[in-house]
Amino acid sequence: MTSSGIRWAGRRILTACAAVVIVAGAVWGGYAWVTRDTSPSCLWPMRIRGTATEDQAGLVRCYLEDLDHRDMAGLYAVAENIPKVRLTSADLRYSQDARSGLATVYFAPSSISTSHLALIITYANGAVETTAMDNMEAMGGPSTWLMAIGSNS
Repeated sequence: MTSSGIRWAGRRILTACAAVVIVAGAVWGGYAWVTRDTSPSCLWPMRIRGTATEDQAGLVRCYLEDLDHRDMAGLYAVAENIPKVRLTSADLRYSQDARSGLATVYFAPSSISTSHLALIITYANGAVETTAMDNMEAMGGPSTWLMAIGSNS
């Protein structure tokens, strides 16, 4: 085999190895994204009452931001997904209130389960929303907090 043939074969092997590494990295990255153990988190301003972790507060911030922007895709991202939920325009009923200014959110821990928090959101205009959030780990999913919004029907 000539030296140019050896170089050509070496390049081919190197290209094949690089392709395998790239495909393996893409597969691992996709798997890591699908099985991620983090709750959605945003920087939307709000007042916090009670005790909340960074994950819990970040999730409610996303919820308030998505309400303000009437972002249904964003609301699906923060909604509980075990079982899958259905969101309708009725789930946007507090969107005008979310636009009224700084909301105050009271995080009320459950006396029954550490995987459940009741939420009382008082909007700047005085409207009050009562909802909840749950850790999906309690339902067999990853350890992520999601909002109890929408309906399962």
